[in-house]
Amino acid sequence: MNPLAKELNEILKESVAYEMLSDFGKRIYFPKGIISQSAEAKQKAHTYNATIGIATEGGKALYIPSTKANFAANIDGEELFPYSPTAGELVLRKLWLSSIVEKNPSMEGKLTSLPVVTAGLTHSLSIVASLFLEKGQTILVPDMYWGNYNLIFSENREANLVNFPLFKGRGLHLEALSKAIDSTKDEVVALVLNFPNNPTGYTPTQEEAAKLVELLVSKAEAGRKLLIFTDDAYFGLFFEDDVCRESLFSLLCDAHSNILTVKGDAATKEEMVWGFRVGFITFNSKGMGEKHYEALVKKTMGAIRGNVSSCSKAAQSILIRSLKSESHQREKEAGIALIGERYRFLKECLYQYRDNPTLTPLPFNSGYFMAFECQGDAETLRMHLLDNYGVGTIAIKGRYLRLAFSSVDLDQIEDLVAIVYKGASEAFA
Repeated sequence: MNPLAKELNEILKESVAYEMLSDFGKRIYFPKGIISQSAEAKQKAHTYNATIGIATEGGKALYIPSTKANFAANIDGEELFPYSPTAGELVLRKLWLSSIVEKNPSMEGKLTSLPVVTAGLTHSLSIVASLFLEKGQTILVPDMYWGNYNLIFSENREANLVNFPLFKGRGLHLEALSKAIDSTKDEVVALVLNFPNNPTGYTPTQEEAAKLVELLVSKAEAGRKLLIFTDDAYFGLFFEDDVCRESLFSLLCDAHSNILTVKGDAATKEEMVWGFRVGFITFNSKGMGEKHYEALVKKTMGAIRGNVSSCSKAAQSILIRSLKSESHQREKEAGIALIGERYRFLKECLYQYRDNPTLTPLPFNSGYFMAFECQGDAETLRMHLLDNYGVGTIAIKGRYLRLAFSSVDLDQIEDLVAIVYKGASEAFA
């Protein structure tokens, strides 16, 4: 094992994070090679910096003017063309942490790692999975989950993805989660919680969130070690008053020394910059200090370095400017309000079909999506809608049909719902 990996492991042995690391997670380290040496040179090489592999002119990155012309004229080339640090732009990492705390008051005064920049939420989950999951290890995931989990956890890491029912009636099935945790034989119980949920568009109510945290803490107090991934891809898109508006990461901050919570989030949806591919990883566990988080971040950096090397400098620079803009929050809230308006009108339209047995809407109160439980085969309905009406939907597990109201204009929603129900009556006849 590399001495640098051993050094990081020795630091982490004081924390629960060490017990949860995969074999890869224990072997990975951030090398003191070109990248770290270049970082040092950037701070100290005031005369000449002959370290990093880019072309420069006048001490700045050389660039093709016609490429830069595609960006706002007031953006300096130095914000666009050099490499970004492996962990991401420090300014952005600090800004993002500040924004997380602002949106999640329960985190105030609690110590977490500084977020690490990734190439989107998928990259975040993939990196964390490589750090903590072994081949054959169980990871608990609700039965309604984002299909990419299959590639990330099952195919990539060869973990054993075990489902538990997300819903009981019109709310969360907490008993099912409790039984799933108790049934897991692994020393570390790995769990993914994704709210607002993809594909259902459901977020726990405030009461449910409190009970969920209480459940997880009780398991930790009983001696179970919990590794909890909070997939917050759609965070902030809340459309009902009783919905919990804080991330479960926030509510679990410093909850118990047997719980390591990893927040995966992204500018992708929160800042409406889907193509930027800028995500983040943030760690927390009660009892972990600065040196533990620094060691975990360095392992994360090593995983990134051996994967994509570093993330987009241009996307991060533009995002930094956006987050600092005086009009940013107002413009963002206007976008969320637009999606919320579609959500409320969709609810009205669905109410007209409340007695129709062919499609039963699952609970939804947030996010981009809603899903139907189908009386017949969902794939058959999907193809029928596509072939006969030119309507695109997503079939899941042969039983559910997902609609993304986020991508349908307000004046199209009523017609969309009518077509889907009409198609269902035809496909399931």
